[in-house]
Amino acid sequence: MLRLGLRSVLAHRLRFVLCTVAVLLGIAFVGGALVFTDTLSAALKKNFSSSTADITVTPVDPVGVRSGRPATFTSDVVERIAAVPGVAGANPELLVSDVQILAPDGKPSETYGLATYGGAWPRDVRTAPFRLLDGKPPWGESELAIDQSTATREGYVVGDQVRVVTATKAVTAELTAITTPTVSGVAAGAPLVTFDPATAQRLLLGEPGWTSVGVALTPGSAPGAVSQAIAKTIGDTVTVRTAAQVAADGENALDDAFGGYSTVLMLFAGLALFVGAFLIVNTFSMLVAQRSRELAMLRAIGASRGQVTGTVLVEALVIGAVGSTLGLLLGIGVAAGIRFLYQWVDLAIPNASLQIGAGTVIACYLIGIGVTVAAAYPAARRAGKLPPMAALRDDVALPERSMLIRLLIGGFMLLMAVVLYLIGSQSRGLTGAVLLVFAAAITLLGVIMTSPLVSRYAVRGLMWPFGRTAPVTLGRRNAERNPRRTSATASALMISVALISGLIVIAASAKASIEQNITEAIGTSELVVSSDDPTSFSPQVADRIAKVAGIQSVHRVRQQQAKVGDTTVQVSGVSDGTLDGPITAKLESGSLDGLGKGQALLPRTMAKTLNLSAGATFDVTTTTGKHRLTVAGILAPNRQLNAIVLSLPTYDAIGGAPTDSLLYVEVAQSTGAAQAGQAILSELKDYPTIRVRDQEAYVAEARGPVNVALGVVGMLLALAILIAILGIVNTLALAVVERTREIGLLRAIGMDRPQLSRMLRVESIAISLLGALLGLVIGVVFAVSVQRVMVDNGLSVLDLPVLQLLVAVLLAGVVGVLAAVWPSRRAARLDVLQAIATE
Repeated sequence: MLRLGLRSVLAHRLRFVLCTVAVLLGIAFVGGALVFTDTLSAALKKNFSSSTADITVTPVDPVGVRSGRPATFTSDVVERIAAVPGVAGANPELLVSDVQILAPDGKPSETYGLATYGGAWPRDVRTAPFRLLDGKPPWGESELAIDQSTATREGYVVGDQVRVVTATKAVTAELTAITTPTVSGVAAGAPLVTFDPATAQRLLLGEPGWTSVGVALTPGSAPGAVSQAIAKTIGDTVTVRTAAQVAADGENALDDAFGGYSTVLMLFAGLALFVGAFLIVNTFSMLVAQRSRELAMLRAIGASRGQVTGTVLVEALVIGAVGSTLGLLLGIGVAAGIRFLYQWVDLAIPNASLQIGAGTVIACYLIGIGVTVAAAYPAARRAGKLPPMAALRDDVALPERSMLIRLLIGGFMLLMAVVLYLIGSQSRGLTGAVLLVFAAAITLLGVIMTSPLVSRYAVRGLMWPFGRTAPVTLGRRNAERNPRRTSATASALMISVALISGLIVIAASAKASIEQNITEAIGTSELVVSSDDPTSFSPQVADRIAKVAGIQSVHRVRQQQAKVGDTTVQVSGVSDGTLDGPITAKLESGSLDGLGKGQALLPRTMAKTLNLSAGATFDVTTTTGKHRLTVAGILAPNRQLNAIVLSLPTYDAIGGAPTDSLLYVEVAQSTGAAQAGQAILSELKDYPTIRVRDQEAYVAEARGPVNVALGVVGMLLALAILIAILGIVNTLALAVVERTREIGLLRAIGMDRPQLSRMLRVESIAISLLGALLGLVIGVVFAVSVQRVMVDNGLSVLDLPVLQLLVAVLLAGVVGVLAAVWPSRRAARLDVLQAIATE
């Protein structure tokens, strides 16, 4: 029976290849994600195991998130640590991100997504996080050092002038030293620029402070005991970790980071395998139908039900094994390509061989074989139930099972979807959106279960505009003949179109909402100044813009993250007059007057989340501790003020980051906005990432992330559409085999090859349009519902891009035409006499 199953695979190479491709694509995602993340994680974990300090002491950040200003401590803490018994040396360290190293042409050095760090030259080389490779340590603001990878990439050598942009200013200094990158911690392998300690504090923080202390122990001292002594001496304002703990924490952080990356890829792998399962189900259903007499003959000569079922499952097992193997190899190839890429661009990430663990291989084979066998099992079970006497009949057909149970399950799912939809529609915000997404998923499953009941009538209606010629009528009836097969083939396309149409509506609504919100919020400011990367910039930028001819006023907005209780929030500081014109602020309650008295304005959604109203008090936690604030007023939804809004003096008093995030610039009436923008850019040549845009350009830029996200998701969903097309091709190709005699008879009574091709195209178009229209309706209905519940959370405008949605349906028809090309050619080439003689 095993040999019989293997021979059946070799005898039907077409269906073998198509099913294998479906499994291959899904497993490639799984294997690529696991291998790449394991490899990169293993490479970076080398850094954490090479910590140069015996003990690392860091200040406790009460916010616990990247708040805009790093938590620091003063030099007296370093001196107290140095005095602890067992400490041979305490090296204060400063490491701050959001620094830019400029290339010789004045553009930012390419970092390929890695943050650039600025640091202080170490006082004690024993615990230094990097090493000197060439030159001498920098001294003063006119000297600096950079890492070897950046120097090589940009062509810098000792003695060159290098421009650097920090949080406080832009400086040009002589390169006096080339170092290794940081060898441990979050900055491991990232671009690094260093100054002498005093200069580093002034340029990177704007004030004295250290971000960590590296401790070297005296010989024979126990790290654990000294750690406890340091913690007892300093108190709960610091975190004390041994080298082993630093390594473990770093590895855990990497696992969390790459775990999220893997999860995203696994979701799309699941989508690919889920859609591919429809192809496999259809293939094996048709396979068993075509081989009914052959399988019944096996029963007649003594094969048991289990053996016949096993024969079919052997084919599924082979397909799953081959698809999993090829998918794993493809995933390894992709991972190797990415690994080669980051080495080629010299990112200074430690080299590591590809990590192909046993867990990865087992997962790929379990998933690939499991999905394939599970999809083939219903057909295999039906094959085992064929009676032996069926082999004696000329015409053998598998008995159709009642669809009652299927319809009951599908009806129950649709009922549950309606209940979830009603609950989600009455909810607001993210909760309602999540409920609606679950309702949409259950609806798709319910429609898949119940669609055979209506597919016959739906196909008839969809094909009505195509006329009643013989090829159209025959093609329509072929699609109606087996509603289970038609609906299963259409379901794969339905899922893809539902996702795409839903995303199109939500993305269009998001872009329209952004445009309306920003247009309404930006008042008298002709220009908006921001920075690409990093997003915050030196306050000197505003000072220099204010001196440009034709500039009437410059209004600052500063931002950082903080916490109210356990809720992470955004805090904005605005300069005087910013809400009196440059930003249009509408209050639902309270008054703007309290802003100048040290009080806060809260957006409506945040006030609801925190259960606060005008006049209430609350505590906000920043890197400098807890601060009590009073609510002066509640703001109407405003994209530009979606944060706790404070005056700049109050913002600075609670420890706000001393860098600007946005500048609203008002231009004098005698000066044009374009002219003023060019003058500002000329003044800020040493800040290459500064962007100066008018209101229209700023709105267009704000829509950019939505376009990028939609493009990435669309590319991944294209994979699901590809598999859906394969499913249609497979169904038509196997249908040609199944109806070989019927096709021969049609040709014998006068149907020519173009008519035969047209008949198969009509069948393919019917399947494609059925799936596309069902998916379109489901996707649009739920996308509109999501917009309604998110109206106060950024999706205030509903935009139905009718043209794009119509194009999606037309493309589905094109898909139907293209999918029928190869099967129709195959059918047209059949020898008429041989086809008639086929049993």
